[in-house]
Amino acid sequence: MNEFLRKKWEMAGLADDYIFNKVMLDYDICLEVLRRILPDLHIKKIKLPNNQQEFAVAPDAKAVRFDIYTTDEQGNHYDIEMQVADHHNIAKRIRYYQTASSMEAYDKGQPYEQADDSYVIFFCNFDPFQLGQQRYVLHKHIDEIPEQIIEDGQTDILFNVPSLRHDVDPKMQAFLDMIAQRKVEATDPLVVKLKERIAVVKRNRKWRSEYMRRSVYEMDQEMREKKIREGERKIRDGKLELLEGKRELLESKREIKESQDRLKEKEQLIQEREQKLHENQQTIIKTSILAMRELNIDETTIKKEIKEKFDLSANEIKDYFAE
Repeated sequence: MNEFLRKKWEMAGLADDYIFNKVMLDYDICLEVLRRILPDLHIKKIKLPNNQQEFAVAPDAKAVRFDIYTTDEQGNHYDIEMQVADHHNIAKRIRYYQTASSMEAYDKGQPYEQADDSYVIFFCNFDPFQLGQQRYVLHKHIDEIPEQIIEDGQTDILFNVPSLRHDVDPKMQAFLDMIAQRKVEATDPLVVKLKERIAVVKRNRKWRSEYMRRSVYEMDQEMREKKIREGERKIRDGKLELLEGKRELLESKREIKESQDRLKEKEQLIQEREQKLHENQQTIIKTSILAMRELNIDETTIKKEIKEKFDLSANEIKDYFAE
């Protein structure tokens, strides 16, 4: 385990959220990255970046801890996040981060129109919306007039780090290439600072120990979540099997009932046929008796003839001749 974590630490780069956070705590690096993301804002200075900023929009609401949080001289708020894994919840996640960040933009007693602008920035090690873009900039708009942007001061920016489209400014592309550990221009001042800062982070024993403890915790947490998911899957499978068993039982009961109904129909048909045969036999016997009487054949001979021909009992013969 220790050897595995040691190698993981040595190989980790900016795509690792822990390394990313420690690197982005550097004032000059954070400022330059923001300038490259938002060149039109002409950011001159920012507050010292904080990676422990925690907000909760309500006392009983889920708290959120920003990876990197800062503000500039104009009061704009910036939340910078490194998203390593795709948990398929990026849209709802951004909404909550933006809500928490926006809460800081409204001072008590301040008119709404004076609220500061808020920027939530995600660097994703995957395509967040699976649309093939390298950068996604999100604003609210009017559905009936899509080109009409609502200027509410909120901006969400997401970068698809693995993308090779090169649709962004070359300086921004250099930072994305650093995250993705692609070949970069060594003369870029930011690239130089990033490499130096990463080396500083890697030499820090305290951060190294913290990284390993966190990695162990995350692996344990992942294992627990995996077991929970597996348990939930087994429960779902069990419920499906139970429902399938009930369905098969109902189907079997239905088939049994249909078989019983068919059997009853056959029994009734047989009874009707037997009744019909019995009635036909009675008619034939009575006709035979009448015909032999017309021929003046004596009763004894008639009874003997009828008994042998139709295999009747003495009582059945007696009934016919009693009529």
